[in-house]
Amino acid sequence: MYAALFAFKFALSMFSLNPRITLLLLLGLAVIILAAGLGLARREESLRLDRDRTALRECASELQSQLQRLEGLYEEHLTDLARSFKSAQPFEVRHSADGIVGIQQVSFLRRGARTDAHVNVYGQRLPIPVLQVPASGLTAPPVLLSENRLFNVDGTANGWIDDPGKPLLFWQRRSSSEAVVFLIDRVAVETAIDGWLGKGTSQRFEPVRLLGGPDQLRGHDARALLSVGDAGSDRPDLLLPLRSRFGSWELASWDHREIRIRYNLATAITASVLSICVGAIGLVVFGQQRRAAALAAQRVSFVNRVSHELRSPLTNILLNLDLAAEALGDTPGRANRRLDLVQEEARRLGRLIDNVLTFSRHEQGKLRAEARACVPASVIAAVMEQFSPSFARRALDVRCAGDLTAPCLLDADAFAQILANLLSNVEKYVPGGVVEIAGTLDDGVLTVTVADQGPGIPPEATERIFRPFERLDSRVNEGASGTGLGLAIARDLATTMGGTLRLLPSLRGACFELRVPAPPAEPLKSISAA
Repeated sequence: MYAALFAFKFALSMFSLNPRITLLLLLGLAVIILAAGLGLARREESLRLDRDRTALRECASELQSQLQRLEGLYEEHLTDLARSFKSAQPFEVRHSADGIVGIQQVSFLRRGARTDAHVNVYGQRLPIPVLQVPASGLTAPPVLLSENRLFNVDGTANGWIDDPGKPLLFWQRRSSSEAVVFLIDRVAVETAIDGWLGKGTSQRFEPVRLLGGPDQLRGHDARALLSVGDAGSDRPDLLLPLRSRFGSWELASWDHREIRIRYNLATAITASVLSICVGAIGLVVFGQQRRAAALAAQRVSFVNRVSHELRSPLTNILLNLDLAAEALGDTPGRANRRLDLVQEEARRLGRLIDNVLTFSRHEQGKLRAEARACVPASVIAAVMEQFSPSFARRALDVRCAGDLTAPCLLDADAFAQILANLLSNVEKYVPGGVVEIAGTLDDGVLTVTVADQGPGIPPEATERIFRPFERLDSRVNEGASGTGLGLAIARDLATTMGGTLRLLPSLRGACFELRVPAPPAEPLKSISAA
């Protein structure tokens, strides 16, 4: 609603702009509203599709078994190595320990001995396992171990020490009084297992690969060791953990997803309706602006034509009065002819002023019809008398037909003005020939037709000629001048009288038909032309 009100106010402000600019702005606003509305109505839904993960679970089970086997093999290597030491000589110990991944330090602990032997394989400062903390002599933090755990003959001969706060240790008892303790680098072993999983399990991962994924075997740092399909950046839908003493791995799997786009129907319809409304407002404003611009141009042209039309009869009147004054003493006949021309131009000027005044009353909504008793034949005769001199010079022969001598109720002034405008068109556009004025008075309806033998009017202009300021050629300097109001005023007067004025089809020239109500009236004692 607010958008529609904004668009309407915006449209009102556009009236002062060029019509095309206004139309483009409002159509652009309509497109923006539609695009924004569809954007708000658009909803993306990710539909999750379950997958068959039987092969993935079997792969996870096999890999877990392999990790346990690796852990057992590693323990065996450490046990064999601990038993193989003949002494605690550093060179011998380092040489032997280099063959097993992850050994950082080898400690030889003796039960009841004051000193132990510790061989640092890589030369790093590492915690030192001890059975009891000596008063001095240690170069690194001690790790206190349980003597009972290492030398309990009734217990196991080896094992892992993976207690919180202590490094990863593996111990092997060599005798009832000596044990070997390995300090293991958990990260080094885990990294080695990463490499083995990445290269040594491709065949086991092949059934998973055939399903197309997306699936991954990921290491301790979430790095993909084996991968199939595009996993993207979404969180996995399934995680199968693989655990070992040295770290943890996981098989990650993602479901297939289908993106479906939906639109909120109410929002989309609202945006579409608003967009259509704004577009319609744009077209309406565009049409109104064009009509206003055309009407303004027509009014300017009308002022120019009226000025031209007024100047022409006034000039002729002044010229003929001067000529009549000069000829009055010597040639009275010539002076009379000039005075007749003055009278003709004065009548022409009067008709022009009558049309302008009638148009003004119509624009103000004050045009009214006042019926009174009159004789249509007398009105027609009075109008014809005004055009007699002009028609005679143009070789126009006026013929009348029909009996219109019965008195009736009619607005004689309006009827006379309509007829004068029709004959004025004949005067302007018909070079010669016969003009037929026929009339009937039947059942209270007066019908009058005016037909000429002029150039006629094209069928496509049948209605356009009745519009204000409309002419087949609207130039002021064309062959026949005029204001373009005659036929429009004639039709308005006919409508005001309750009748019609139309152009009838004809094979030659133009034929206008006037039909107005004319109820019978009482006989008149005296009949005036008006």
